[in-house]
Formats: sequence, C-alpha cells, structure tokens
Amino acid sequence: MKVQLRQVPWVWVAVSAVAITLFAVSSTLGATVYSSPVAHSLGLSALQVAGIVLVNRYPRWGILTATVATTLMVALSSTIPPEAPWPIPVTSVIAMVVTLGIGTTRGRWLTATVAGAVVAIASTSVATDVGATMPPGPIVANITVFLSLAAAAVLGGVVLRTAILTRGELREAREVSEVALARREIVEERTRIAREMHDVVAHGMSVIQVQAASAPYRYPDIGIEVAAEFDELAATARTALAEMRALLGVLRADDDAEQAPQPGLAELPDLVAGARSTLLDSVLIDNLPEDVRQRMSPVMGLTIYRVVQESLSNIVRHAPGTEAEVEINYESAPGQSGRLLIGIRNSKPSEVTTHEIDTSGHGIRGMQERVAALGGALSTAPTADGGFAVLAIIPLNLEATTA
Repeated sequence: MKVQLRQVPWVWVAVSAVAITLFAVSSTLGATVYSSPVAHSLGLSALQVAGIVLVNRYPRWGILTATVATTLMVALSSTIPPEAPWPIPVTSVIAMVVTLGIGTTRGRWLTATVAGAVVAIASTSVATDVGATMPPGPIVANITVFLSLAAAAVLGGVVLRTAILTRGELREAREVSEVALARREIVEERTRIAREMHDVVAHGMSVIQVQAASAPYRYPDIGIEVAAEFDELAATARTALAEMRALLGVLRADDDAEQAPQPGLAELPDLVAGARSTLLDSVLIDNLPEDVRQRMSPVMGLTIYRVVQESLSNIVRHAPGTEAEVEINYESAPGQSGRLLIGIRNSKPSEVTTHEIDTSGHGIRGMQERVAALGGALSTAPTADGGFAVLAIIPLNLEATTA
C-alpha cells in the first residue's frame, strides 16, 4: 500500500510567506552588511527563495536550487563583516534549513543530506582561504550551527514523513476494513435471509409434493390422465425440492443453522412481551383484519417479525428503560390489494446515551433488504419527543398470497 503526501493549501501559504520575508531580509543584508553588489544580492536571494517555493512541489529541484544559491552566496562573500555571522549568512541558514526540512518530508532525505554537506564543505573552504585574519571561533560556531540545524531539519523531516505516512496507511487500512466489514455483514444477512427463505419454500414444496402424490389415493374416481398429471406434478416438486436443497446446502454447513420453523405474526405477542424485562413498557397494537392475516404469505409474516425483532433489539441496546410501541395496520385502496404499515417507536431515554442507532450490517440495512425484497420500503427517523421511529411499508399482493 503506497500513500502519497497531499499538497495542503496552508503549507503553500506558509512557504510563500517565509520566501517573501527571507527575500526582503537577505537582499538587504547582502547589499549592506556583507557588501555584495546589489545585483548579486537580489539575484542570489531570489534564487534562494525560489528553492523554498519549488521544494514543496519539486523537492529535488528545490533543494538543488537553494544549494546552488547558498553556495554562490558563500563563495562571493569575500568581505568579512565583524558584526555578522560568516561565512554563512543567517538568512541563508534559515533558507537551507527550511528547504532541507520540506524536501525531506517529500522523501528526498538523501538529497537533503548531500546538499547540507556541500554547503558546509564550501563554507569551510571559503573560510580557510579568505578568513585567515578572522578568529576561528566565530567561523567554527557558524558552520557548526548550520550543520546542527541542517541535521535537525533532515531528522525532523524523516520523523514527520514517517508519522504522516503511517497515519495515512492506518486511515486507508481502516477504510478498507470498514468496507470489508460492511460487505461481510451484508453477505451474512443475505445468507440468513436465504436460510429462512429455504425453510419457507421447502415447506411449501413439500406440501405440494405430498398432496400431488396422494391425490390419486384420496380421490380414486379421477381419470388415468389426471392421476398421471398428479404423479408428474409430484415428481417435478420432488426434483425442484432436491435441486433447491442441493443449491442452498452450503448455507447449512455451519452448526448454528436454524432448523426450527420460522416465526411469524403468531409469535409477535411473545416477542413484544419479552422486551418488557429491559424496557419500561412495550405495547403491541395489531389492527390487521383476520381475512388479511389468513391470506398473508409466510415470507411476509417472517419479514414483519424480523423487522419488529431488530427494532426492539436496537431499542434495548441503545435506549433501555424507555417505552416501546409496535403498531401494525392495514390500508386498503380501491382497485388495489392494499399495504401493510409496521411502525415501531420508542420514547425519549431517561438518560443521555452516547450510542447511535446501528445503520449497517444486521441492523437497519438488514431490515431494509428484507422489506425491499417484498417491494416495500423502510424508513427511520428521530421523533419530535426525542425518541426514535421505524416505519416499514409493504404492499400486500393478495393474488400471490391466495394462490
């Protein structure tokens, strides 16, 4: 995994400010204190600060530019100013330290090390040739300070680059991990749904196969052709059931696969009552007409049960001690089969909780997939009184449920 350092806007602002300030000070000191020609002072100062600007985008060229400018500035400073550092001016020290530090953070630590050594060697050579009349103490101190600051800039740049890259790698690894976890949770939830669908469909196919196979014995007066057709229907059901079990057999590979009949609307009262041990109260309001209940498919009953189950689990985890209400309604429309409305809401928690409703994996995302599989939609939102509400709307296909 390769992480690149981003170009941060504020870094450009800071570098530009440093470059402008150093240019103004360096060109002035070069022409006055160090007695350099004005043209030389302006040109070398401009070249030096150009290296500072370049190094943030082109580190190798920036380091090279600043090194050439500083070396020329040292080589041309033949006049020894007793009142200022020599042979490396203070502005040149600052410019080189900034350039080497930024260049190192951009991955050019070796180039920065060589550049610092080149400036130190050039300064020593100039001091040896020109500075014979000057006490060696200030010269040695000047070069030593430069080498110390340059080494600190390189080491600091290496540490900063390592920290930034490590942080970037951790951020990318965390993002990859979150994506992988979300995908795994989706797969697990779909696997769970597939197991339940297998149970429901297998039960229906078994009933079809048994009724078709026993029809000639239960109705002995049917003709031979009808009996043969029932036998063919039973054989087709057996074949389809065997193929489905073979195809979904991998979902039963784990020891925890659910073998019991799947729950439905009949188990909702027990589910809501069980939540009262943790909540302040839980109420089930079931307004479904009996004829609608009878014509509802097992898959739809299972979906309603799972939505209520997951919603109550979220309330128990994130808002214990509150009141919960589960309401199931049926809305009919002229010329249509109607739709089911399943609402689960809880009151405001008595204590502020730092938890948030789970929006991934087996939580809301799993409920949304279940409801969407039946052509419905599920929405969640906080309530005006500080609680939370889940609303599932599922179209009721009477033709499918009565077939």
